[in-house]
Amino acid sequence: MTLKQYQTVAEIIEDVRALRPLGGSAYGHSAAMGFKLTAQDPAHQTAEQILQACDNVLATLLVEKPTMATIYNAHYLIVEKSRSVAATGDLAATRTAIVRRAELFAETSATAMARLSRVGSNMIQAGQTIMMHSYSRSLMAIFEQAAASGKSFSVICTQSQPTLESRHALRQLTEWGIKVTFVLDAAMAVAVPQADFCLVGADSISIDGSIANKVGSYQLALLAHAFGRPFHVATEVMKLQRQTMDGVPVPLEERPGAEILDRAGASDHPDRITVYHPFFDLTPAALIRSLVTEQGILAPGQIGTAWRQFEQQFEE
Repeated sequence: MTLKQYQTVAEIIEDVRALRPLGGSAYGHSAAMGFKLTAQDPAHQTAEQILQACDNVLATLLVEKPTMATIYNAHYLIVEKSRSVAATGDLAATRTAIVRRAELFAETSATAMARLSRVGSNMIQAGQTIMMHSYSRSLMAIFEQAAASGKSFSVICTQSQPTLESRHALRQLTEWGIKVTFVLDAAMAVAVPQADFCLVGADSISIDGSIANKVGSYQLALLAHAFGRPFHVATEVMKLQRQTMDGVPVPLEERPGAEILDRAGASDHPDRITVYHPFFDLTPAALIRSLVTEQGILAPGQIGTAWRQFEQQFEE
């Protein structure tokens, strides 16, 4: 699951607009590389110009993916924490500070992914069936680690309409020798009883432990609760949406209605149809058994404490 290495900020923005990064961690990586490339750009000849350009990159990315906590947090941990250096007016030091923090961000994420994959793998027992929804690098890292350890288990994978992120999961799971059952999103209620537990990723975590993820995750959590199946979330701690600590809710992205109406071909009068196309939904903490993180298995309400520990890595 190698992350793409970019050469220009324009390339990053194009990929984000086309939804090419897979999972919240990948969007954070893209943002971090955007800030690093911006800091290295010789066109910016003052520290203030670098900061303004980084802020512009953030704004552009958030127009496309407003729900991704990793984009906000990449800016906070890389750019905001470099402002004290930039305030001195030292151009070289500002470039160095942002580049160094961007590299630390990438290293920290890679280490977190390796750790949480081991934690999550320990949860999977031989012969179990796990049901997943959408695509998550954290989720896939767990499955890869479990398969590499020699465990025999199976996965129920939903279609994840309308953008079908699950096709990437299907390819990887089968390459690792994992038995996969592929089901329609609409068949969740039929499939959940066949699973031992459900496991999804997260694109944002609220301070109360609720999670924003691909639409359908909330539905899966409700069904897991109805059938008495544990519902777990695999996530890096950096997915905390910091603004929720100030009472600001996670913004839930909605996509253009044409993405689903054009496929349906249901009417010769699309102007008479209102399309509601949420791309993410919010699963309440009460439906989540645990967060599977690099800091171990956490109760949803422990995310704030976990964030404070995580953030210390970026302190001077």
